[in-house]
Amino acid sequence: MTKRLYRAGTDRKVLRRHTAMLALATALGTTTALGAFAQDITFWTQPQGDLLAYQDLFDELTSEFREESGINVSVEVINWSVAFNTWLTVAQGGAAPDCADMYWLHSFSGIGAGRYGPMPITEYRDRWPTLEDDFYEGALVDVHRNGEFYGIPWRVDIRPMMYRTDFLEEAGIAAPPDNWDEIVEQGLALTERDDNGNVTRWGFALGANNNPAQTLMPYYWQAGGAMMSEDGRTATIDNEAMRTALKFMQDLVHVHQVTSPEIFEKSADPLADFTSGNIAIVGSTNNSWPSQFDRDYPELEGTWALEINPAGPTGNRDSFSGAGYWGVLYGSSDVDACIDWIQFLSEPENMERISEVSGAASPRRSVMTSELWTQRPWQAVMAETLNYGHTSQHPSAVWNAIASPEPGAVLYDLVYNTVIGGGDIDSAVTEAQARMQAELDRASGS
Repeated sequence: MTKRLYRAGTDRKVLRRHTAMLALATALGTTTALGAFAQDITFWTQPQGDLLAYQDLFDELTSEFREESGINVSVEVINWSVAFNTWLTVAQGGAAPDCADMYWLHSFSGIGAGRYGPMPITEYRDRWPTLEDDFYEGALVDVHRNGEFYGIPWRVDIRPMMYRTDFLEEAGIAAPPDNWDEIVEQGLALTERDDNGNVTRWGFALGANNNPAQTLMPYYWQAGGAMMSEDGRTATIDNEAMRTALKFMQDLVHVHQVTSPEIFEKSADPLADFTSGNIAIVGSTNNSWPSQFDRDYPELEGTWALEINPAGPTGNRDSFSGAGYWGVLYGSSDVDACIDWIQFLSEPENMERISEVSGAASPRRSVMTSELWTQRPWQAVMAETLNYGHTSQHPSAVWNAIASPEPGAVLYDLVYNTVIGGGDIDSAVTEAQARMQAELDRASGS
């Protein structure tokens, strides 16, 4: 298939650059204009899926892009173990690529303060004229900040509910829980104890990891809450929604006793407990689990399924969502070339190739409705859950400190002390509001 050099919406600056290159090449009597005068740009990315397959794919993509545009892209893969510190350093003025696969836009752009890190590309927004129609709304929140457009989301961490179909069938339950009341009902029916009263199977796990802040978020959203104001300056957690969410979570542990009190301990392993039959239902499941089950647990085929998250008391089904995106960095040597590269990557066929190799769900609707993502029932649920995706980002440079999965962080202490410790919710929320506001004031210089 012959590809176009200029796609619909290519702006005049890009056209002028290539025209100038072509004219210069003609004057010098060359025959390989674009290749001879190609601009090199650097691109950093974190690996997804199999490392070698991911690298091979980007070798193919850069080769195709070079042939089409004459632009050479040098790709560097950053290990996830150093990714956060790498992007923090970039946002603080450290060495940076021209463009990159990034995440946590709101935090890193806030730290960069318009000098370093992620750079707005709002003037190029019309290169994607059907952006809102093509991508899921929740993912687009992750590439906008303060009215500016920063790039194209390419992967999304969306977290539906996962349950053991065999356990529900044994208990005579026809369908997984559809709301919070049914979580309690089914949790009670599915929790099992031995003759000594020791739990041998928990009915419900609040989340798929031991991170209190990430576990709290979807339940707080489902209760109608928001963590802070849109400008990131005012904490908004001292409210009825937070008290409702914490009370629900606390009761699952202490009143109904269908959720383990050890869920936030470092030793907690919901995946191992789910596969071994020690947990029946997991809310807000890691989106990597289904493909991992297909690959590593074939013996469990037919015993598990996904479902969209149960509705909270407001009818809200908001689900934890986090998107990685392709964007440009301050100091880029050639912004136009970066935009060309990002536009190339974001073509539907290329995003489908990337999703296939990485295994990551795509924020592009056409990919999630393609044959690639409609072969297994769980894939359809993943796509449906994307309609309820709520960004896990928040508009403050200190959000990472507020939501850190370590004791001493605002949300860690709030959740652990109430849900696990059984502490007074009113006083805990009041204290957390004050602590969170102090952090936001520090970030804004108040």
